[in-house]
Amino acid sequence: MQCAGGDGRKWGQSPIDINENNAIGIKFPALIMSGHWSQDGKARMRNTGTTVQITLEGNRSPATIRGGPLADDVYELSEVVFRWGSSNCKGAEHTLNGTWFTMEAQAIHFNKRYETIQNCWDKHDGLAICSYFLQAYQVPAWEEHPLFAKMTDDLHKITQYDSWAKLPANCLCWMRQACQTPGYYTYLGSTTTFPFHECVTWIVFPEPVRISENQTQMFRMLRDKHGVCIKENCREVQNLNGRLVYYVN
Repeated sequence: MQCAGGDGRKWGQSPIDINENNAIGIKFPALIMSGHWSQDGKARMRNTGTTVQITLEGNRSPATIRGGPLADDVYELSEVVFRWGSSNCKGAEHTLNGTWFTMEAQAIHFNKRYETIQNCWDKHDGLAICSYFLQAYQVPAWEEHPLFAKMTDDLHKITQYDSWAKLPANCLCWMRQACQTPGYYTYLGSTTTFPFHECVTWIVFPEPVRISENQTQMFRMLRDKHGVCIKENCREVQNLNGRLVYYVN
C-alpha cells in the first residue's frame, strides 16, 4: 500500500478508472461471502444526510467475507452505502474502461483482527469494500428489479435526514447477481469520503445490476440535514499513481 508522501499528499486514492486491458490476471483462492442475504435477524436503512446506509442487525450471524485477495483474514460487514449522481449517465464512483454507471453500492467490511472499524483506519489491510455497479434502464413498474425493491420500496420512509426504516432481513440478496459473475477486479486504495484513509482492499464486480430509472430517482429525493435533495454524492476518479489492478478469474 502506498502511503502519503512527505509533502502530505496521498498517492493511493479511490475511486479509479479500471482499464481491463491493463489489469493483470491473477489466481486467488475462492472469495467467500457469508451471511449477507441471510433471512435471520433484521436490517435497517438510514438516511445519513449524505447517503443511504444499510446495516444488518438482530439475532443473526455476522456477514463476513474471506479468501480472494484478503489473505487469511476475515472481514465483517459494517454497512452498505450508495453513491449516485444527478443523471443516469454518471453516478458510480469507479469507472470501467472510462465508462460510468448510474450508481454504485459499496459493502464496507472491517478486518476482524483489529476488533472494531475505528481501529482499522490506519491499517493498510483495515477494510475490504465490495463494489457493485448499478445501471438504470427505462422499464415499466412491473419489470423493476424485484430484489432491489426490497430496499427502494421503503426509500420514501427516509426522505428526511437521520430518519430510518426497517427492511427485510435478506434485503441484500440482489448482491448475489454480481457475485455470480466469472471474475472481479481488485486493487489497493482508500475510502472515498473524508479523510480518505488509505486502508482499503477494493473488490469491484464488473457485471452491473439492472435497476429501473424510477428506483434510481428515489435516491435523489432524499434530503440532507439542510433539507436539500441529495443529487450527487460521488467522488471524482483519482490517479492510479503506479498501483496495480488485478483481474481475478
